[in-house]
Amino acid sequence: MLSEILEIIKKNLFLIFLIALAVLLSFQLGRISKSAGQPIQLEKANIQEIFNNQNANMRTPISSRVLDKVGIDANDANRGVEKIDFRVVASKKSTSGKYHFLWCAGAKQIKEENKLYFNSEGEAISAGYTLAGNCAK
Repeated sequence: MLSEILEIIKKNLFLIFLIALAVLLSFQLGRISKSAGQPIQLEKANIQEIFNNQNANMRTPISSRVLDKVGIDANDANRGVEKIDFRVVASKKSTSGKYHFLWCAGAKQIKEENKLYFNSEGEAISAGYTLAGNCAK
């Protein structure tokens, strides 16, 4: 009796595999279709609100110095509008002649006293600098 059942299973192994695959695919498609009806919502964080929530005892607004450092206008901080600082920086002591965008890791490694700022990428290029290989737009 047991040997007959094993013989049937061996003969129909491919068919059993296909049925199991169809069941798994149906389950996954059901999960995907359920989540597809829900829209994804992206919201811009209000930096002033986050700062105030983290520092509940300190009700002073973020200083303009801090906002300038991260490239955000003080008036826009309350509206959650971020301004990107497109200045580029190079090292005064560098012999490689490479410049970095402020968000690149290479720019963060340069000591503040050695930073040479350019208002645009074009200014850095005209001064003879080239974009660092580990920095992207």
